[in-house]
Amino acid sequence: MENPSQMDSKLKYLTTEDYQILWSKAQVATYKPHEVILKEGRLSEAIYLVRKGIVRVESAAIGRDVAIAFLAPGEVFGEISFLEGLPTSSGVIAQEDVEVGVLNKQDLYSLLTSTPGLSDRFYQSLAHNLSSRLHQTSSLVAHLMRRIRVAPEYDNQRTGQVGQDAIPPELISETELFKKNLSDLEQSIRNQEISETEAQSQINTICNMLISSLREQIIQEPAIHKAIGTYIFRETFPFFMLSSFFDRAFRRPGECVSDSYITELLSQNEPEGDGHLGIYLDRWVRSLPTCLALKNRGGIITETIKQLAENWSTENPLPVTSIASGTASEILDLYFQTSPPNVHVTCIDINHQDLSTAATTSHRLGFRDHLTFIQDSLFLFAEGYSQIDIPLQKMIYGVSMANYLCDRELIRILDWIYEHLLPNGIVIIGNFHAANPDRILLEHILEWHSIYRSAEELEKLFARSKFRSLPLAIQSDEYGVELFVVCNKAW
Repeated sequence: MENPSQMDSKLKYLTTEDYQILWSKAQVATYKPHEVILKEGRLSEAIYLVRKGIVRVESAAIGRDVAIAFLAPGEVFGEISFLEGLPTSSGVIAQEDVEVGVLNKQDLYSLLTSTPGLSDRFYQSLAHNLSSRLHQTSSLVAHLMRRIRVAPEYDNQRTGQVGQDAIPPELISETELFKKNLSDLEQSIRNQEISETEAQSQINTICNMLISSLREQIIQEPAIHKAIGTYIFRETFPFFMLSSFFDRAFRRPGECVSDSYITELLSQNEPEGDGHLGIYLDRWVRSLPTCLALKNRGGIITETIKQLAENWSTENPLPVTSIASGTASEILDLYFQTSPPNVHVTCIDINHQDLSTAATTSHRLGFRDHLTFIQDSLFLFAEGYSQIDIPLQKMIYGVSMANYLCDRELIRILDWIYEHLLPNGIVIIGNFHAANPDRILLEHILEWHSIYRSAEELEKLFARSKFRSLPLAIQSDEYGVELFVVCNKAW
């Protein structure tokens, strides 16, 4: 067994002798995976030193089985509660087989008072740790504030747009016709003068004609595209918001930095809406290429993982990581199968509700040991602020994160992925296609702002990352909505 004095101690100012003295009084405790070492909300009467294995830090506010940090051998925990005499603000759980040294208050105070200089060096070490955490937290907050203030590339303000008094007459006529046709159709449906099939066909035609006209006018008048989009938004809002999907997609949570919320709407909810038109409008929007692509996106990932697992030669699970995982529905689908592949998936996302939902599902259905959930900000991840590390992976993928990262941020994420891939590991990155057929509707009506890229732009970004000149395979989905980049870390 490793000598405690040889470990990378986080108690910076302790000497080797100091560390050995502490371990001589520590009680060694062992824990199996998922066993609770220190409960949240309990007063800590001891300081804990990780001797072997990895422990994860959880918060009840985030969710069970969702990690907010990991601690490795040499790390210390429980010290804040110990020093302040306050209940712990988070819990510590064994991620794997773990050994920890437990220094209770009485034994520790006895050592500190009986060993010359130990007390000063011990408290100086704790002060250094707490100062480092405070500095890190301050840096994270400052960066997030800058990201919120500077990063949005889109001005969501609707009033005062250049060209608001110069809306093309043709578009105004088309919009008025759109409203009249829908109002007439609503009357026909109310009077039961038209079949459901014919009503849906007419709705599809009316909406498609308007979006086509909007697209054409923006192409012709790019200088006033925001004013044109705002005009259509205002005029059509009362109609489109009858659709349940439009309503929920428009009001999607502000912290969403992936498409997982939209994907969940498409996969879990049937068409519905208010009034006589709502369900027809809902069916129409769900039939658009972007909605069809998002709904079927998970199949690409699950099939790739299954193929990799078939060729995985060791008994250990195939290691896979999903970045901006959302509720990880495509991963959970793997374990719902009769013969699930031997895979361990790490899911990383900022949205604790999505992670908690997935973690609860995996726990309830008995495959929690196959999944690790980590809460982390994608933007802090991109800036290198993340302190969460993972073992080398066979596959790392992010099917939606590139839609919300600027070039610099995406390159940094690619660098991180490269460093965490096994030799011959695979990365898959998805990005909305610059030629996405629904881009006009998404941006100007749903206010769903993303970063669209072409295949050439994605090639250049990979070339600027640590993947450099490694060969890429870039292909579009069958709907022309998304591009998927696949790159093998050749060794």
